[in-house]
Amino acid sequence: METAIICVFIASILPIAFVGTAKFLCGFKVKHNHDPRKLLSQTEGKAYFAKCAHDNSWEAFAPFAAGVILAMITGVNPSTINPICVAFVIFRVLYGLAYIFEKPTLRSIVWAAAFFCSASLYYLAWAT
Repeated sequence: METAIICVFIASILPIAFVGTAKFLCGFKVKHNHDPRKLLSQTEGKAYFAKCAHDNSWEAFAPFAAGVILAMITGVNPSTINPICVAFVIFRVLYGLAYIFEKPTLRSIVWAAAFFCSASLYYLAWAT
């Protein structure tokens, strides 16, 4: 279970990493800390896409974390849960990179793969 828990933690900090990337790319300064969302709402290019990856990462996190918890409490074998969790994290990192570097087809493919990982955890919990 340790691997799955670590993956949930990594998935929880991916949005922070992507928004940090967005802030770096748009020239975020201490003075912008008064209203950071205003600056981020005005971004363009890679900074904008990093902000989009941030938003989508939060959207994907809750179903993933819930799926992991459900799989754990229903007794799904950790050797089944762990690789799914690792795959989810890998796909979500690739998703963010594909978003930032404007690769929409790749982005959609890895989004679907990560979604499948989350959905499979629910299925495993249900089928146990």
